[in-house]
Amino acid sequence: MNNSKKVMIGLLALIFVFGTANAAPAKPANSSSNTKAPIVVEADELYFSDSTGDLYARGNVQIKQNQDKVEANLLKGNTQKNEVWTDGEAVLSRPGMKLTTTGMHYNLNEHTGSMQSSKGTIERLHITSKAISTSPVHTTMNDGTVTGCPAEVPDYHISAERVEIWPGDKMIAYNAKFWIKNTVIFSLPKYQSSLREGEGASAAFPKPNYSSDNGIGISQHLEYPLSPRLAAFANLDYYSKVNFKPMYGLISRNSNFTAKLGYGNEENDDHDWIKKEPELSIELNSQRLGSSPLTLDASAAWGEWNEGKVRGTHSGFALYLSHDPIVLGSKTTLKIGTGFNRNFYGYNDANNSVFHFDSRLDIKPNDRLATWLGYNYSSDIGATPYEFDRIDVAKEGRIGFMYQIDRLNGLGVKMRYDLEHGRTEDIDYTWRRTLHCFEADITYRAKRSEIRVKVDAVKW
Repeated sequence: MNNSKKVMIGLLALIFVFGTANAAPAKPANSSSNTKAPIVVEADELYFSDSTGDLYARGNVQIKQNQDKVEANLLKGNTQKNEVWTDGEAVLSRPGMKLTTTGMHYNLNEHTGSMQSSKGTIERLHITSKAISTSPVHTTMNDGTVTGCPAEVPDYHISAERVEIWPGDKMIAYNAKFWIKNTVIFSLPKYQSSLREGEGASAAFPKPNYSSDNGIGISQHLEYPLSPRLAAFANLDYYSKVNFKPMYGLISRNSNFTAKLGYGNEENDDHDWIKKEPELSIELNSQRLGSSPLTLDASAAWGEWNEGKVRGTHSGFALYLSHDPIVLGSKTTLKIGTGFNRNFYGYNDANNSVFHFDSRLDIKPNDRLATWLGYNYSSDIGATPYEFDRIDVAKEGRIGFMYQIDRLNGLGVKMRYDLEHGRTEDIDYTWRRTLHCFEADITYRAKRSEIRVKVDAVKW
């Protein structure tokens, strides 16, 4: 059978449906693909054998099933095996992945395959690799690189003999080298990075910072996997005024919770330091309450706290209930949440209970301007002997904006107001400068006569 000029082959799609129905393997529990979904082929020229299932397609070839798509100039395949392959260039697209390869063998029904000389994206990661094997839940790269910077010569990247990626969970790199531009700054025999929301492998790269209280600093987070769910970690922070402030420990990320045992130093936003000697914490992954718009976060901790002359045991738990963002218009969103914390301190047998309510209204009139208005309430019953977790403002109003002047520069102002005592707590002025794949914030905190500088990756 020979059709030309991008003919949609309904008969061929039907044959694929019957083929998948007879030979469909068991799908992973987290796969939403329908194994009986039709596979649709478009091409300038198509050749197909009814008896063997062999397929040959040439010219603007597209083969699609559900959200999986393979594009090439020349593809061969077999409808009975639900497989396609090519020695030439091809593009594989599926949720969370888009790769350009110079060789591919892919099973559309099982969503598994192997590829050569590949370049593209997996989740938020920009990758290159000499050889890749992939499945719906796991991808392995050989002789690969990973970065969050899409530039031809990225500002930072990791190269490794082998990289294993579990989308939405973690990445492990073996014999990893860490690069700034074209220079290796350090290497590790094995390195792990969380790929969960809010985390990223750019944390492995040293981040410079400055504050009037701490002085010039540099921060770095490293993880070394010990087993599939257990890793050793180190937060390596050094400051010219307060010296070395590390945190070491073990972390276990599981499907429903994360457990961490840490020994070392932790800082709050007011530059109050606490030393945990050690502390065990357990944080449940965010839980959606049925089909409601509510999400529950819960955590608990047990350990020893040391803050200068104040030292003793600490234990406690926290619950927080948040509502999905409420869209009030095309440019306005409201976020609300409420929570409860309970703490027990060995020092003087103190304890406290804290009730929270938080709200924030975000208004984005245009692409350049973002504004926000918020209210936070905390009812503290009891007392804490530590400055580290003391509530400074019980009834707090927040207002601010960030204006993007041009592609590289932005200016922002934010204010914290003590509504209970009728005074301004903070006024912060920030200049944000984009440095290719990094972003620098220089902030002057006027009420404290304090300067802060923070540099972080923005593309990961």
